[in-house]
Amino acid sequence: MKSGIYIHIPFCRNKCDYCSFYSIPVNNNSDIIESYVEKLLKEIDHISGIYGRADADTIYFGGGTPSILKPGQVDKIISRISKNFDLGSDPEITIEMNPHDLLREKLKGFTQAGVNRITLGVQSLNTEMRKNIGRRGGVLTESDFELFFSHGGFIRCLDIMAGLPGQSRSLLLNDLERVTSYKPEHISLYLLSVDEDTPLGRRFNPDDNFDNLQADLWGDAMDFLSEKGYIHYEISNYALPGFESRHNSKYWDFTPFFGFGSGAHSFADGKRYSNKLQVSDYINNDEFLYDFEALTPESIIVEFFMTFLRRMKGFSSEEFISVTGVPIPDSVIAILNAFIIEEMIEITDGRYHLSKKGLFYTDSIIYRLTEQFL
Repeated sequence: MKSGIYIHIPFCRNKCDYCSFYSIPVNNNSDIIESYVEKLLKEIDHISGIYGRADADTIYFGGGTPSILKPGQVDKIISRISKNFDLGSDPEITIEMNPHDLLREKLKGFTQAGVNRITLGVQSLNTEMRKNIGRRGGVLTESDFELFFSHGGFIRCLDIMAGLPGQSRSLLLNDLERVTSYKPEHISLYLLSVDEDTPLGRRFNPDDNFDNLQADLWGDAMDFLSEKGYIHYEISNYALPGFESRHNSKYWDFTPFFGFGSGAHSFADGKRYSNKLQVSDYINNDEFLYDFEALTPESIIVEFFMTFLRRMKGFSSEEFISVTGVPIPDSVIAILNAFIIEEMIEITDGRYHLSKKGLFYTDSIIYRLTEQFL
């Protein structure tokens, strides 16, 4: 089975108020980005020296804001990966793009470097909603969309957020109506999570009804995208037939992957390891320092439910045995049956999967299924 490769770019121009991830606002400080890219190239060589010329068929530039990179830097990274990994004849190469970087020269440069899938972070097309969550930059215009969808050479993916403070059903569906009119091949729909340690979390105190409002909006969006012909294949992801993300599917299918960059995680040879989080540590240390985690039988069960239940097709008893090496424990079957009674989980063709109702409570369901193994 071919691995995936994740390239973490932890830089952004401005940090959004809802973001709880580690990232460094750099504005136009190109020196630190260039130093970081050079260290990335060395790490790719380093890991290849350990694992050899491994097979891989996906590369994903995530962040942060990876589109802050110059096309030449992206080209350097892809070229170094190609030198050290066997990418085959048809690799999927994705980069996340902030609308600020939606420029003709960047689209051209990224695609010339080998990028064939671009995810544009739309989030919301409503000025008030963007203000409510502290999303920097203006609303995408008609000419922005025309540029993105008229440029050839890549699969078009859009990120949309639902359940925002003050967001109504009509506002969300208006956003979805507009973006689906362009027929993007892929749409990621993320439900806003309010972290109390973020600027948004410190000023916004959700009332008791906020969860119910989010659940209703989530359900409305699911129905809308289904009617538009999108396949709901993972909790937050929808695609036109044949355009599912090959890279992200590796995480949910327990496929090995290599992560490069500060804070990046990897899964290889039955072990998980991660880089140090701080960019300064990553750039300045002469050696690559990883934190290793050997998977135990219990942690494998936990990870099985955390990944396989995110897929709309769920899992079968045979898949559970294949990954964990043991049958589904009776105690877990009892919990699954209880969730079936509560209409949170369904069985279709011998596969356990979340119901439409259960999708909104995924984290709670997974915790109930795994707490005895934690």
